[in-house]
Amino acid sequence: MSSKTTSIRPPDTVDQQRRVSLADRIALRVGMSLIIWSRRTHRVRPSVDFATRQRLERELREREVALLVEGAAMRMWR
Repeated sequence: MSSKTTSIRPPDTVDQQRRVSLADRIALRVGMSLIIWSRRTHRVRPSVDFATRQRLERELREREVALLVEGAAMRMWR
């Protein structure tokens, strides 16, 4: 039997509901909103040196060519 399926409290006791206070709920919502806002508005692109940029562009071209060749092969196969 998995430990996730067993309950810790005895079966004859009632599970008490734990209510979260209004202040805690508001604080959580404000905090999450600030995190999401800061990630959306502060887009800082990392500086990439010339060699890395060239390598990334070359890899992108290679992927595009491979996709075009694969598409052409699939059309010829039909």
